Amino acid sequence: MIITRAETILVSIPFKAGGIPPWSFGGDPKCNFDTLLIRLETDSGLVGWGEAFSRNEDHALKTMIDTRVLPLVVGRDAASIASLKFDLEFQLHNFGRIGPIMYGISGVDIALWDLLGKATDRPLVELLGGPFAEELTVYASLLRYGEPNEVARITREAIERGYRQIKLHEVSLPVIEAAVAAAGQDASVMLDTNCPWSVEQALYHDRVLEPLGLTWLEEPVWPPENYKGLAEVRAAGRHRIAAGENAGSLYDFVAMMDAKAIDIAQPDVAKTGGVSELVKIAALCDAMGVEYVPHCALFGPGQVATLHLNAAHRGVPLFERLYCDFEAELYGNATLPIAGKVKVPRGAGLGLDPDPDVVERYRVL
Repeated sequence: MIITRAETILVSIPFKAGGIPPWSFGGDPKCNFDTLLIRLETDSGLVGWGEAFSRNEDHALKTMIDTRVLPLVVGRDAASIASLKFDLEFQLHNFGRIGPIMYGISGVDIALWDLLGKATDRPLVELLGGPFAEELTVYASLLRYGEPNEVARITREAIERGYRQIKLHEVSLPVIEAAVAAAGQDASVMLDTNCPWSVEQALYHDRVLEPLGLTWLEEPVWPPENYKGLAEVRAAGRHRIAAGENAGSLYDFVAMMDAKAIDIAQPDVAKTGGVSELVKIAALCDAMGVEYVPHCALFGPGQVATLHLNAAHRGVPLFERLYCDFEAELYGNATLPIAGKVKVPRGAGLGLDPDPDVVERYRVL
């Protein structure tokens, strides 16, 4: 399976925010989420799909992957996943081990696994050892609303749709309290703060949040690589600490665990090295007694790959779905949760290909 063509396709699809526009990611807030597709075509005619993490119609990221990563892929054997991934990482490591280069490599790795599954006519979950579950429990990962009444309303709405686990992205105590009160006994609540606080501030919030009974506290410390500071918050023993969406490889999780910084590891398949790397991280978690719950703020092939990865893990982690209704879905209804559950695709490879009509309608570049 020689790769004869490699390209990126940037798609940006509007959604209903239900409140204020979400995070700006350094630009103007938009009610759109990107999917930066990576498409690999082989001499046998097979096409594999991957996804690199992207936000805010990131033309620069697309160009970087087009010019730095994909030229090193064309002409290579798509079945040699391990050696191809290593070569990409080794040749490009001077451009960064965390961030855009790794996003591109992650997307290529996902596409290679899709190709392998299609070539062998087996779903990815079987290539990973077989499923522990045919469907996954989904938690509603709410956007940031910043207003108590709004977050309470959205929390109840998610519960009425069948979700029994809710994750907040809030930093204001009154807003967090409103959501927890709205959830009541109907749903458990997790809190992702997205690295806003110094260690001292994080310890303060850790203490005042304790009475709320949160399932976990995610990324309370800035910067995200301050594992020593994160370990100080964990050592207080008030919350289970989750982190990892900003990690670039297995070795970041080794460092987190060496620092005793986390209870829950959250690698992102489109940021942290692809399927190949998450398999290694899952094994590390099992060996070290750390819970493995992949991060998934994705709506393309990365989302589908995460379904397979979660289903193939003995712990069958909760599956994250950002809580928003899109104008169109890349996979139709196939990845939409029903009563808080989503089925694992059983077709070859990822089992789903992006809808070409949706791709063309919302294509940016």
